[in-house]
Amino acid sequence: MSNLLQKASIITTPTAYDTGKILSVKPVQYYGPELVTNGDFATDSDWTKGTGWNISGGKGNGTSASGDLTQTISIAINKTYRVNYTISNYSSGVFRIVLGAYVAGTNRAANGTYTDVLTVTNANSNSLLYLAADISAFTGSIDNVSVKEVLNADFDFTRNSSATRVGSNGLIQDVASNLPRIDYTGGVGSWKFEPQRTNSILQSNQFDTTWTLSNASVVGNQSGIYNTTDAWKLVGNGANNDKVLQNVASGTSTFSIYAKAGNSNFSVISLGNGFAYYNIETGVVTSSSGVVSTNIESIGNGWYRLSITVALTSSSNVQVYIASADGSVVTNNGDFIYLQHAQLEVGSYATSIIPTQGSATTRSADAANNAGSSDLINSTEGVLYAEISALADDFANYKFISIYDGTYNNFCDIYYGDASNRISARFRSGGGSVINMFFAVSDVTASNKVAISWKANEFKFFINGVSRGLNTSGATPVGLNKLDFHQVSNSNPFYGNTKCVGVFKEALTDLELECLSSWMSFSDMGIALGYTVE
Repeated sequence: MSNLLQKASIITTPTAYDTGKILSVKPVQYYGPELVTNGDFATDSDWTKGTGWNISGGKGNGTSASGDLTQTISIAINKTYRVNYTISNYSSGVFRIVLGAYVAGTNRAANGTYTDVLTVTNANSNSLLYLAADISAFTGSIDNVSVKEVLNADFDFTRNSSATRVGSNGLIQDVASNLPRIDYTGGVGSWKFEPQRTNSILQSNQFDTTWTLSNASVVGNQSGIYNTTDAWKLVGNGANNDKVLQNVASGTSTFSIYAKAGNSNFSVISLGNGFAYYNIETGVVTSSSGVVSTNIESIGNGWYRLSITVALTSSSNVQVYIASADGSVVTNNGDFIYLQHAQLEVGSYATSIIPTQGSATTRSADAANNAGSSDLINSTEGVLYAEISALADDFANYKFISIYDGTYNNFCDIYYGDASNRISARFRSGGGSVINMFFAVSDVTASNKVAISWKANEFKFFINGVSRGLNTSGATPVGLNKLDFHQVSNSNPFYGNTKCVGVFKEALTDLELECLSSWMSFSDMGIALGYTVE
């Protein structure tokens, strides 16, 4: 697989990032062709000279200039450009570069060679490059003017709040707003993209405050998940119904909490009219009633994350009980379990920890978009590859990774949706559908390797090293130049975990697609799919 990835034009893995950016491994940043004509002012041509400007001696010269030197160049909305120029013979005033009448570079008032990196974002921008002296009368000379498009596959990233992740050291860590999360749950890093969620539990990890204790007490400073000491011991007094509870709002909601067996191995969670019975020694949900779904997930060190999803119709209590082996909440004096990180969120599955300290707290959605270019994506033929896992099998909510032309007319995409545990692919050309392909995998929440390949009259769909779809008729999409973690209409964003996204500028053979989407070893496959490999 490593040799195949050398052929890719774009490779994005959970490695480098910056504020507001997910940085792709490939390509290393490079630049398009020169857009300026006569940028060295070798002739008195190609420039429109405003008040106070002349061209002579191989320079553009301003003498108390209050106008601009301008030139029409080929720039486009939502593209980024590197602008270079040199100021010499500076005497007075302020100089700056402006692209498209709206995007201004840094003000300069000294000799030197300068670089501005500018993104054209205003829809009303024109195609003019301005050497601008319109701030104050500029006296000096300009030379070596260059404008080149910045070509890379870095994603613009936004999340307007902090969030948590499991770090490479196994600890839960806070990540600042607009920084993407590399999450190491399971030991291997993935980009984590989640929807906006609010934890309405008022004290998510302080069970002696806004929580109500019934026939029970709590003891803090217990050994928690990831070897922390902020867990709690819930101890019953033998009067039955030993529990901790808190009132929550209505709506289809998921309550989750981390739990570990003490001298009792069982817990019952009650939410509204639903309940579930958990064995927190064996990791089994033994029974449930009145629920949409339940789940128990092993975290390690004897800890499990218990969750229950219920369609609440009114304000309700969430109650966490110490339980007994027969499934009842009849317990002995001194029976106990350990608890940590409670969360109640509107939605059909639990997301990453959202800490609260006295009030409901919202984590904003993760979004990654605006990668790629026509230089990196080939419409005539190519491959889109992704190693991904869903946050849950919530198939009614579509989640897309797309290559497209900026419209709904031409695209190819990989997505979750349509049916339980299904991965799908679509191609559209010139406004018409070419083909839809889909396959039901064993578990969309496990890591799956998916590749789609296109060229005229040949469209392929591979999952985990096996061909799952072939179409031998149809035209390819045209004008492909964008790679985004959402559907072409900027809807249905991809929420899940991503270990790799790759784009190839050529179609691959069946053998190459098999190698690309296969596991390197049986052990790698087992770990990725959540099995224990011995």
